[in-house]
Amino acid sequence: MTTPAFMPASTLARSSGLRSVMASEWIKLASVRSYRWTLATFALFTVTLGVVASSTGAPLDPTNQSLAGLAFGELAMGILGVLTITSEYSSGSIRSTLVAVPHRPLVLAAKALVYVTMAIVVSETVTFVTFLAGQAAMDNAHRATLAQPGVASAVILSGLFLPLIGLFGLGLGAIVRNTAAGIGIFVALVLVLPVALTPFGDSVGRFAPELILKSSVAAVVPQTGFLSPWAGFGVMTLYATLTLVTGLAVLVHHDA
Repeated sequence: MTTPAFMPASTLARSSGLRSVMASEWIKLASVRSYRWTLATFALFTVTLGVVASSTGAPLDPTNQSLAGLAFGELAMGILGVLTITSEYSSGSIRSTLVAVPHRPLVLAAKALVYVTMAIVVSETVTFVTFLAGQAAMDNAHRATLAQPGVASAVILSGLFLPLIGLFGLGLGAIVRNTAAGIGIFVALVLVLPVALTPFGDSVGRFAPELILKSSVAAVVPQTGFLSPWAGFGVMTLYATLTLVTGLAVLVHHDA
């Protein structure tokens, strides 16, 4: 991983408004090589997996099946969220950042805003491409269109859900301040937790992030026992908010 470049401390300290701090944060993200590779992998694998899933069998919910690749997408976007803050802890540049911008809530707000802006653009683009490519891989009798009830909202909400997953990862990264630990905890909560909750049935498992995306947000055909799309989106918003607030408390009250 390359060491992120950043705006000189003297310059940033003189103009440490949100816009200037966001500009500095954007430079940092753009300079992290692993960030670019993860974005490229996210796009390639999400679309490919969606096409593969769409080309097999007669789907009950064509929209949901074509968006199957988002299971990988949520993993990639979560890792990017973790890296948004832990890459600075790994390189030690977080100390320079906090010297330049002593107001720590401003630092985390800038990181979150830069990340979510990038993530919304990329995720929505990839989600729509995945949907369209997946439908093209299906036979005509089973294809869904954006004009059908619930389809457009499922695609749009799915594209917005991924940035929320990323903000959840960013919050975890701010809490643990270590890349390996942050990614490990994120993977455990998103991928391992749904399996661990299986014995408890849908009443508990429906609140796991992966199942919220698969069975609520990306679903057009209602699934019994799971949250509605908007309820699922709201729960994920709550998860992201809780980790970010906790991460902010750690950032404010602990030394870098």
